Amino acid sequence: MGAADRVPDSVLDDVGTFARTPTVAWIRRGAVALLAVIVLVGLTGRLGVYSATTHASGGGYELHLEYPRVTRPGLDVPWNLTVRKPGGLTEPVVIVVDSDYFDMFESQGRTPEPSAETSDAARTYMTLDPPPGDTLTFRFDAYIQPSSQTGASGSVSVYENGIDVVTVDFMTWVAP
Repeated sequence: MGAADRVPDSVLDDVGTFARTPTVAWIRRGAVALLAVIVLVGLTGRLGVYSATTHASGGGYELHLEYPRVTRPGLDVPWNLTVRKPGGLTEPVVIVVDSDYFDMFESQGRTPEPSAETSDAARTYMTLDPPPGDTLTFRFDAYIQPSSQTGASGSVSVYENGIDVVTVDFMTWVAP
């Protein structure tokens, strides 16, 4: 009976010696260490939602936006816009948002609901009735669609007399 005719005692008999070299052992150790780092980062909450705020003023308005800076698909995210006009908001406020930005969200509602809404090829125009006082808060309750994988950038403006009187820019990164 020749070597080719020999029946192995174990399925591991023909595993080469390459799998036992020091180089392969260090590669395995590195892979385990990388996996451990990812698990530890996940346990600390660093892979969750990170919100950011941005603000601008102009045209007699102050804008403050809380938005998701880093998130993952399927997670609820904050998107809260505060519009302040010292002296009071007496007329309806038109908010303009880049339409493409909201494509990555699954909407669960907006508060308050716009009294009118229209859009063109690039932007969505929402008319909000003025609240009592000088501050309007607009909340967009949403989560990132599971199919969204890249994120998006956008801007939101107060639109008055055919122009953007104040604008804030922002970007959301969607982690895998």
